[in-house]
Formats: sequence, C-alpha cells, structure tokens
Amino acid sequence: MVTSLEVLTCGRTSRKRSRSSLLICSINILLHILANPASAFLHNGRVFVLLQENAVSKKFVFDMTTSRSSHDDFGDTLEAMTVKELRDFLRRSSLNERGLLSRFKLKRELVQYLKENIDSTRQASVLAEIRSDAPKQSTNGCSSTGVQVLTQQNTSVSRTKQTRMPRSNMTLSVKEASFERVFQQYPPLREQRLPGIGEDDIRQTYHPIFEKDHSQLTGDMDIIFVGTASCTPGVSRGVSCTALRMNWNRQALHGVPGAQENSMKSFSGGTWLFDCGECTQLQVQKTVSVRPGKINKIFITHAHGDHSFGLPGLLCLMGQDRDRQNSAPIDIYGPEGLRMWLRVAIRYSVSRIVPKYRVHELKDIPIAPEWEFSKRANRYLYRGLNRRDHQSRQWGSQGLAGEDRVSWISQADKMNLEASSLFGETEGGRDIYPIYDHPMSGDGAPVWEVEDEEDVKVFAAPMSHSIPCVGYVVEEKSKPGRLRDELVTPIVKRNLEALKEAGFKIPMKALAVIKNLPVGSSFSFPDGTTITQEEAVEPPRKGRKVVICGDTASSRAIEGLAMNADVVVHEATNTCLVGIDKDTDLQAATRDAIVHGHSTPFMAGAMAKRVRAKKLVMNHFSARYKGDPSVESISIMMRLEGQAIKASGMTINQVAAAWDFMVLPIRSTKF
Repeated sequence: MVTSLEVLTCGRTSRKRSRSSLLICSINILLHILANPASAFLHNGRVFVLLQENAVSKKFVFDMTTSRSSHDDFGDTLEAMTVKELRDFLRRSSLNERGLLSRFKLKRELVQYLKENIDSTRQASVLAEIRSDAPKQSTNGCSSTGVQVLTQQNTSVSRTKQTRMPRSNMTLSVKEASFERVFQQYPPLREQRLPGIGEDDIRQTYHPIFEKDHSQLTGDMDIIFVGTASCTPGVSRGVSCTALRMNWNRQALHGVPGAQENSMKSFSGGTWLFDCGECTQLQVQKTVSVRPGKINKIFITHAHGDHSFGLPGLLCLMGQDRDRQNSAPIDIYGPEGLRMWLRVAIRYSVSRIVPKYRVHELKDIPIAPEWEFSKRANRYLYRGLNRRDHQSRQWGSQGLAGEDRVSWISQADKMNLEASSLFGETEGGRDIYPIYDHPMSGDGAPVWEVEDEEDVKVFAAPMSHSIPCVGYVVEEKSKPGRLRDELVTPIVKRNLEALKEAGFKIPMKALAVIKNLPVGSSFSFPDGTTITQEEAVEPPRKGRKVVICGDTASSRAIEGLAMNADVVVHEATNTCLVGIDKDTDLQAATRDAIVHGHSTPFMAGAMAKRVRAKKLVMNHFSARYKGDPSVESISIMMRLEGQAIKASGMTINQVAAAWDFMVLPIRSTKF
C-alpha cells in the first residue's frame, strides 16, 4: 500500500493541486482498494482501479473530481480543448470584440487570455457550459487525479504498458488522422519527442526512403541536405545548400610498366556543395557529415541570396585550416557575374583568410521563354507560353548580358578590378559556353558541359525562374567490379621478386593493373599463371546519376539529362493543404508558386515521373513548413510527400521531404 500511496501522490505532478486535495483523493482510493482488493493493479508507476457502474462509483468519482480546486479544474479543461474549440468558445462569449481573435496565434495565448479575464466567481458556470457541449465520457478513461479508472464495460483493456492508443479512423479529425500516420511510421514518437540531428534524427532511422537491406550495395556516395528552406534561414531550417559526398579515391597508375603517366587523372572525391545560402558556415559546423576541409567544389544555381549569400563566409571558414601554398584551389561554378561579385565581396571585407579559389562562369544563361521583361517593373514577370506560337517557345537571348544595361551581368566585365592572389583568387577560371545542339538537350534549351573528372561528369541546363538559373546533373561513369582479392593476392605474393624484375617498382600495384583490365583480356604472371578479367573482377557496377534542380517553375529543359536518375532533388516551395490553408485552393497555390518561379510537390512528382527517377527528394520549403522532428511538423511534411507520391506514381520508399542534415546514401547496383 505504501507503493500505491507514493504513486498516487506523485503521479502527474504537472497539474497544480493542494496537498490536502491530493491526500483526500489518495485516502478515498485506498479505502476502495482495501474493500475491493481485486479491483486495482499497479503497472509502470500507474494505478488502475476497476469500478462497478453503480451509485457508489458515481459518488466516488464525484468525490475525486471535486476535491481539486475549481481554478485548477478550469485551467485543465481549457488545456484539454483544441484551438478550434477555444476560438469557438471565445467567439460566443461576452469577451469577444472586434479583432480580438486575430490577436491569438497560439493555443497558450488563448488559454492565458481566458484564465486572466474570467474571474473565479464565473469559472464554475463557464465550466458547466463547456462540459455541456463536451462528450459525457473521457476518451482516454483518465480521472483528474491521474489514476486510470476503468468501468466494467472497459475490462477488455490490456494491463500492459499504456500508450496513446490509436482510435478508429472513423472517429479521428483530419489532424488526428495525420498524427496517427506519424505514430505508425515513427513509433517512438508515441512516447516522447526525440530531438537529434543528422544520423541521430528519428527520421534518419524510420523514414521509408532509407533501405533496410544493404546487401549487394555500396555506400560510397551520399547526399547531405545542409539547408532545406527558401528565402531566409529559420530556427528549424537553414536555406539552400546540398552536399554531395563522394567517399572514394582513384590514383593514377605510376611505376607500372607500359602505363602512360597521363592516361588517367587522379580523382580525390571529396565533398561538392550545391548552393551556399546565408548561414551555411553555421550549418556545416552542426553536422559531422560535412567537413569544411573536405569541400573542394561549390556549384551555385543562381544569384538569389538564399543560394549565394553564404559563399564568402564559408570560404573564410574553409580557409582557417588549409595551407594556401600547398593545397589545391577550390573550384567554384555558377552563372555569369559570379566571379566579379565574389571578388568584390572578398576585397571589400579584406578577407585574406580565404583559401585559394577559382571561379568558372556559365555564360549566356537564357531566361525561359514564358518570362517577359517588364519595363514598368524593371524585372522579368511570368506570362506563360502561347502554345500555338512555336516561336514563343524557343529559348533565346532573354536575360543575357547586355539586354538590361544596368544589370549586374551587363556591368561586371566592365569593372576595373583585377584578380589578386593576396585574396585567394588564382588563375585557371574558365568561361563555359552553352551547347544548343547537345544530344541530351531538352525542349531545345542549351546544355553546359561543366566538369569532367573522368570518374564523374557534371552538366547543367537552364531552369524556369525570374533570373538566370540552372540545375546540375552529376553523372558517374560505370565502374569495374570489386577485385577478388582472395583469388589474386596469393598469386601476386608468390611472384613478388619476378614482378620487380619485370619492371613493377612496387609489385603489389599489379593488383591495380588486373582490376583495370578490359573485358575479355587476361594477365600472365612470371610463373606462368594466367588470370582473366572475368575471373579476377566481379561484374561492373552501373554509374549513378544525381539531379539537383535550382529554383524553377518548370524543369523541362533538364529532363533529357535527368533520364533514369537515381535521385532527383527538386524544389517544392509551396502547396495547399486542406484543413490548414484557408481562403485558397490547390489551383491558386499552384498558380502563385509558378508566377514566383517555384514549384509544388505535385509538380516535383510529375517531373520525377517523366524522367523515370528512382527516388525523389524535395527541398526549398516555405517558412510555413517547419523542419523539426515534432509530430506536428512531420505530419505536414508527410502530406507533402503524399502529394508528390500521387503525382509521380512512386511509393513511400521512393519519396521524401528533406530535413536539415538528412543523409541519403546513393547506392550503386550491378548491371
């Protein structure tokens, strides 16, 4: 009985009540348990009492509930009400006045206002009014003392650990149903909120997009979503920045007889960033998945601040632990005008700490034909396409340098500010021009061949946005299979001396030669052993393809490059959610997104379907969509995923709405 008394007096301490009221409740319950020992049981620190449906039980329950102060009971009742119920009650009450409801955005503000403005003499009558509109029996079966009360009709309830039990979908509101879907997908959230970032985020473990069976797969390429918001950084999301981490190295063959020294460049992998919005230098310090010292390439999609403002600051962070004299320069790629803008920003701020860098500019990026320049607004506005006029659909000279004489790209090359090694800029920056007749061109738009690292190639294509903007496609070359070391290494070891005499300065490098044998060829050892490429090497692995779109109202120009992509990263800035968004609908929300040069989850899903992508990850969300791992935030993002799934025909295992520091392995498979 002592244990029961301790449990009863300590349970649910968050409710404010006097010691005397707790004592009266405890004594009443203990007396009932003494008279009916079989009616109570203890489990996990909670006492469950089984009562008969009779007059005694009704009086007993009445004694328990009325032992608390009316002020406590009034506050608890308000806390138990939904925001809609509170707003409806306030609207009907005498406290309502013009503009009052618009002042309250949060539930706690409504509760606090009602507590402060309804005096204690009126609380009892108000409480009776609220209860008259409420269901007669609590849905969770808990009395106000924190002791679970089970009637004879509830005897089927399990005596195992009690959690938030799902109700039938027929009795759930839209919000409750969405929460229930979250609990089914993320079971630990039924118990408590679980904070964490990156690999420690609960979504990293339970989200369906993460494959459970990793057999016959590799994990040497990952996407890390450093920032997933649009416009400005917030508490739960940083702005645009996506990292592609390649965890492999390839060294050129040296000291091998017959190998040409320059036949294949070394490839050092590393981390490539796509966009660098403000606060990126803070974001990369919050996760171990992206190390500033490993970043060796940065790709900018367009000049808007939520994609570029973080670049000077990130370079300063990267320069703190790099040897400027001996380290390779950082390669930075982006639209025309980026070179001079970065030069001015670093020179103006006297940022001598930046590492060596060079800028490669994508020249002559056209604005999509559905945008027209407005002299009145002095900017491009979305007008749509005249589908009957083929000429109006052609990608032309809109948005190029010289069209608007006061634009930055028209003036940048005229500025008399030369590069200086004192501020990190080195020679070697290229001007990359578009190819309009490229075999992978889509919708007649140009393609830029941005980079060729032999293992990996990078292409770009224009997006439909209000300023020059591109999306990038990273395409990996198909790789030979894994060398069967258990077969080849013993043969090499017994031929060590003979291999040295044959010209191998380091005999074990024969393993690299064997691994790179052409299909159908063989290698003969000095002792006469011959091994074929098929015997020594596993089947080749198919190269992977990653598509990272910039801001866009249409991705049609990149679809030729994006066909059969392993992962498409597509923006989904805004949408319409029934039950949350009022005074709008999906058609209006879609129109609003398009005229601002953005997309919805439906548009992202449709693009992924057209290119036959294996996975779709959405980012660049409006500030309305929080990125924290709370039930409320996850339920909304699951609804966005549902819209993309509906449009794409994909499954829940193929679509995700990204959160900050999400790490997505891109696994390669055999042919």
